[in-house]
Amino acid sequence: MSPPLSGHVLIVDLAKIPAHGLRLETEIGPAELALPEDEQLSITAPVHVQGRLTKVMEQVYFHGSIGGTVVTPCSRCLEVVNDEFDVEVRRVFLPLGSNRIPSDADEGGVTDDLDVYSHDGLRINLYSLVRDQVVMAFPVQTLCREDCAGLCQACGANLNEQPCTCQIESGDPRFAVLKHLKSSEST
Repeated sequence: MSPPLSGHVLIVDLAKIPAHGLRLETEIGPAELALPEDEQLSITAPVHVQGRLTKVMEQVYFHGSIGGTVVTPCSRCLEVVNDEFDVEVRRVFLPLGSNRIPSDADEGGVTDDLDVYSHDGLRINLYSLVRDQVVMAFPVQTLCREDCAGLCQACGANLNEQPCTCQIESGDPRFAVLKHLKSSEST
């Protein structure tokens, strides 16, 4: 069993991270994350955080995953979509004021996927890491399905549910005058 975490589940005492590492598995409620308010995007269920904290001298490494569900409207038809995300995370926490890159980078280790955060020397706070990963998981464009037909531009009907009988003229309405010129010349 893992040693108890201090205070909040995302705040860990460095002294309680054993030499073999500390396994972390918890769920964080949407209200605790204090995400930016957006009427289009929301997280209604807890975000699942799991991974391992490993301490090497003053450096603390977190390797794990953060997952949950973002509720957002389809970009074409506006139907509500539950978009699941599960992100693998590798981060290093260095003491405040330290700008030292982990020594693995000098030895050809993989550092492209490794972002750096800081800790105060006593505790490590995973809150900003989790929050950053959740915000980055927000989709830019969500579709309810790949072949979503969207909404009718004239009447607003959902074209996935029913065909629309609206007559939509193709072309740019600003060029309608040119269409009349062409027909008057041919007569």
